[in-house]
Amino acid sequence: MSSVDFESVVSGAEFELRQKHGKLIDGNDSIQGQLDNSLGEWKGAAKSSLADDYPYTDVEAELSKWSLTSPSVEDYKAERIIRSFEKFCRDNNQSFDRGFWEKKLSASTDLANSKALKEAETAHKLLLQQWQKLLNKATSNWELSKLAELRKELMKKLEEWLKLLESLTDSLESLGLDPGIWLDLSSGSLDDRDIEEFRRWAEFLAKDSGARRIAELLGKMRQISSSERIERVKHSITTQVPVVDISSKEEIVGIRLGKDIEHALPSELALLSDPESSILFDLKYLESRLLCFEMQGETLESTEEEIEREQAIEEQDKLGPMILCVDTSGSMHGIPEAIAKAMALFLSSKAKEQNRPCYLINFSTGISTFELTGSEGLGSLMRFLSQSFHGGTDVAPALRHALEVMEKEDYQKSDVLVLSDFIMGRLPSDVLSGIEKQRKADNRFNSLVIGNEFLSDHMDTYFDREWVYNPHTSLIHELVNFRESVLDNNKQVA
Repeated sequence: MSSVDFESVVSGAEFELRQKHGKLIDGNDSIQGQLDNSLGEWKGAAKSSLADDYPYTDVEAELSKWSLTSPSVEDYKAERIIRSFEKFCRDNNQSFDRGFWEKKLSASTDLANSKALKEAETAHKLLLQQWQKLLNKATSNWELSKLAELRKELMKKLEEWLKLLESLTDSLESLGLDPGIWLDLSSGSLDDRDIEEFRRWAEFLAKDSGARRIAELLGKMRQISSSERIERVKHSITTQVPVVDISSKEEIVGIRLGKDIEHALPSELALLSDPESSILFDLKYLESRLLCFEMQGETLESTEEEIEREQAIEEQDKLGPMILCVDTSGSMHGIPEAIAKAMALFLSSKAKEQNRPCYLINFSTGISTFELTGSEGLGSLMRFLSQSFHGGTDVAPALRHALEVMEKEDYQKSDVLVLSDFIMGRLPSDVLSGIEKQRKADNRFNSLVIGNEFLSDHMDTYFDREWVYNPHTSLIHELVNFRESVLDNNKQVA
């Protein structure tokens, strides 16, 4: 059984990390939580590794076998135990005096000599004790060496993680994002290209005021809305009810027979004024037949009563799932694609912070998909967003797939956002009918147009909300009733 104090090892590792990265760790609960989880997982893994890789299982079994024998046993062979002990000492770089042990155990061959046999038995016990002592020392040295190796691997991994966090914290915080939600140890490592790409996108959003405004606006899609429902709610009401209190002497309510002198009628007390009549008073007193005033009062008691009332209950809709369709076609190459991916990264991060299911679709003429789950980190997302098709543009396959995703239980009441320059043909009728069907199920469809060509030739998209972002001027236009105005103009031209 391992004698390692794992708690001390973990505490020491955490202390060392805090010495170097205390500002980062203390300032973020998410990072602190992930660090605690990582250290806890390592402790369990280290225990398993020590148990699985323990090299002295066979030696312990052999030592246990020899402890059950003695030179008095007929089949006892001194040479066998000496060879076994010698092999253990040689394998563990321990000195071994073969001549000494042969001399001590030689009496085991002469079972008739009781004195020699007793000496051999003593030597046998001494050998086992020495063997156990050396085994304990070898086990301790092996555990310390193995633990140092495991700890070194852990510290290297945590150091790389914390240094990565420090290098990206400014970029993440400039976007209002929590560094800890993305950069976990279980999600795979980020390479230098991923980091550089992320910094480029983050810097773009941080410096371009228009892009930042539209990113924040899109991040607030489906703001929490309130609704009211009427419920019959039971209420408990406490009331004070007056009840008779016979122990209270507040007022006269009648006459009674008794022996309460303080409440006796004056006519009864008058009997005491004459010695002859006083005897009558005494008799009446003894028989409790004095005429006395009956006194009582009132007190208030609390009683509870349940009643039902109609009450308006305010309900809040939760932020719904998010489905992002990112155009990576040839027409988006360059700044438009970088803008679209930067905004997709920002929105994905917001969805992760808000625990909103998030599904990403890259599209050109084909599609590539990525579902953002709790186990996915920044590296996985960056590698997905780094994909580009650079072919023609067809949003229909992406929207068809988005409509299929909405059928899943986790993606009810979704917000769909298409990020594209919309240099493409009109949407097919089956897609438009699918959009209308899902809109009735409280799904919402939004579009962000990157570039201004869209304004000159508006396609019939039928999105609920549409924004146009011009990367050259950083101006944002929200298209309000744009579809209706274009249709009216077309009628006038006709």
